[in-house]
Amino acid sequence: MIANKAKFLYEEKCKEKEMPPSFVASSGWLQRFMSTHGLAIRRKTTESQKDPEKLIDKLIGYILQIRRQWGKIAYHDKDIIAMDETAVWQDMVSNTTVDNIGESTIRLKTTGHEKTKVSVCLAAKGDGTKLKPESKALKDEFKTKCVVASSINGWMNEELTVSWVKGVLGQFSFTRRMLAWDSFRCHVLDSVKQELNRAKIDPVIVPGGCTKYIQAPDVSWNKPFKAKVTEKYDEWMANGQHTFTAAGNLRAPPRREIVQWILEAWNDLDKDIIVNSFKSCALTLAVDSSEDELIHCLKPSQPCHSGLAQLKAVQQQLQQTLENDPFQDITLSDVEDAAPMTTLLEDSDTEIEVD
Repeated sequence: MIANKAKFLYEEKCKEKEMPPSFVASSGWLQRFMSTHGLAIRRKTTESQKDPEKLIDKLIGYILQIRRQWGKIAYHDKDIIAMDETAVWQDMVSNTTVDNIGESTIRLKTTGHEKTKVSVCLAAKGDGTKLKPESKALKDEFKTKCVVASSINGWMNEELTVSWVKGVLGQFSFTRRMLAWDSFRCHVLDSVKQELNRAKIDPVIVPGGCTKYIQAPDVSWNKPFKAKVTEKYDEWMANGQHTFTAAGNLRAPPRREIVQWILEAWNDLDKDIIVNSFKSCALTLAVDSSEDELIHCLKPSQPCHSGLAQLKAVQQQLQQTLENDPFQDITLSDVEDAAPMTTLLEDSDTEIEVD
């Protein structure tokens, strides 16, 4: 924002003096500017997260649940869908800000709308196809670009979830599909399950507390998506057309502008990021464990890396069971026995986890 504002002011001066602009506000200039004025980047403190080691059994149970579905139906990549609800706030308060070096308490300046949001449902397929984002505002204006709906509190509810299944996933398909989403209570209601069944969609539930480790949108999409939306917001804050209340307070950006930012950020998201996210979250991997090293949360550099050996051991145990009795149907209870601490379906720790 500092760099954008500096370029804007410089270009305004150039227009007044009829000079061609040549100032680029480089990173070197920005460092010197902050040093000269005694400024530094200060980071907002956060609460500690759950111990990842305690989630390994849940993660393994989820992966085995996916493989059980693959054992029943040979899905195509285009039939694997991942979806997540995330919030885009009217005030996009950053974790960092610039303030004087040595200040012990930092106040973040906002328009006062940091609790007002537009909820967005992002969904894509294993082949990289992006589905229409669903946003809770401005239905008529954006009906050809996204699905727009509304709710009292701005979150998804039962009615909107059923509507999303019908309007975005569609009610007709020649093949069965798989949908991976979290354990938000609207996703596990009977009415939603019935609608998914009618649309020939098999849901798999990411256990509570595990979304940041193995839900494709949380692992791969949300960060670049929100970074792009925040970039648009920063441009608006620095150089946009602002309106003020009678008391002189800055109004939040118009919702139609926020929806436009959402569409641009979603369209700009690299297709390869989506395709790779399905592999790194075990949705489109080979079911014989030959590609388990690609699972992001089980890589050596990740906090749940010890789960890779545990997953291979469980997989071998299930394989041995099948070899002893090749006509046996591996049921959900068998999967739970192989990963005894696993709870495959439960309420998430919060209504919706937001990056």
